[in-house]
This record gives sequence, C-alpha cells and structure tokens, in this order.
Amino acid sequence: KHPNEKVLLFSQFADTVSYLNEQLRSRGLQKFAAVTGDTEDPSEFARRFSPESNQVRDKVSAADEIRVLVATDVLSEGQNLQDGHIIVNYDLPWAIIRLIQRAGRIDRIGQKSDKILCYSFLPEDGIEKIIKLRGRLKERIKQNAEVVGSDETFFDGDPVNIHDLYNEKSG
Repeated sequence: KHPNEKVLLFSQFADTVSYLNEQLRSRGLQKFAAVTGDTEDPSEFARRFSPESNQVRDKVSAADEIRVLVATDVLSEGQNLQDGHIIVNYDLPWAIIRLIQRAGRIDRIGQKSDKILCYSFLPEDGIEKIIKLRGRLKERIKQNAEVVGSDETFFDGDPVNIHDLYNEKSG
C-alpha cells in the first residue's frame, strides 16, 4: 500500500526484529534498517530515518536515508521520527502506554502529513481462541490501572472500548 513512503515498524522482541530483518533483506527491500537494544547507536538510525525532523538533512545523503525502520521499543521514546507518518505494530505490547509512545514518535510537532496511519497485526480468530489475547490484554490493562493509577483506568470495565481498541475501531 505504501511503496514509496516511510514506514516505522515496531516489535516488542529483538528476535522478531531479527527475523523481519532477514525476511525483508531476502525479499530485496532496500533503504531499511533494523534496530534493537543491542544496536550500538539507535539514535543514528532515527536520524537516518528522519533527517528533516532531527535537523541533520545536510549530514544524511539520499543513499543513506532509511525508508523502512524496524525496531524494538528502544526507539519508542525520546526520538523524532515524524518524517514518516505510517507506523506498524507487528505485535501488541502488554502496556497500552507503549502503543501511545510508539505512535508519539511520528505524531509530533513538525509532522507534515494530515493523517497518521497506524496498523497492527492481530491474531486470526482461531488463534485468538488458543492464545486468548483479548482476555489477557484486558487483564493486563486492569493490572496496569491498579499499579499505575488512573492513566489507563478508562479502558478498565469498558469491554466495548477494549474490543474496539483490539479491532482498531477506537479512533
């Protein structure tokens, strides 16, 4: 759907990022990078993905610019990545605040697109019956609300909101 646009893809797991790195490379994707907590300088990749918003356009050549950046949550906080407007959640983190932080990398001051697109991979209904992600996610949100306080309480006790969040209908 977005062959020429910048895409920021998050996974919670370094092994998944490595797997995606191998798969994308084997399919001939160019101008992409994979970043985990083991990466020496994750911010360097953020600057190459988003040279305009990091004010390093003069230091990043077109050949070095990244179009697709696959990362763990090592890049989900404190990075300016708003040169792109598409984010993919390859998996759902247990803390909803992580989804907000991920989207916050591109939904920031300086974003030039009028739309932020967020995609999430979710299990098929048959797999859902086996892994029970909805119930586990609801329970985790409840636990987070009890520990953290009211920031996430509005999800608790509102199954429609939980269901809509899971199915990306929450807006």
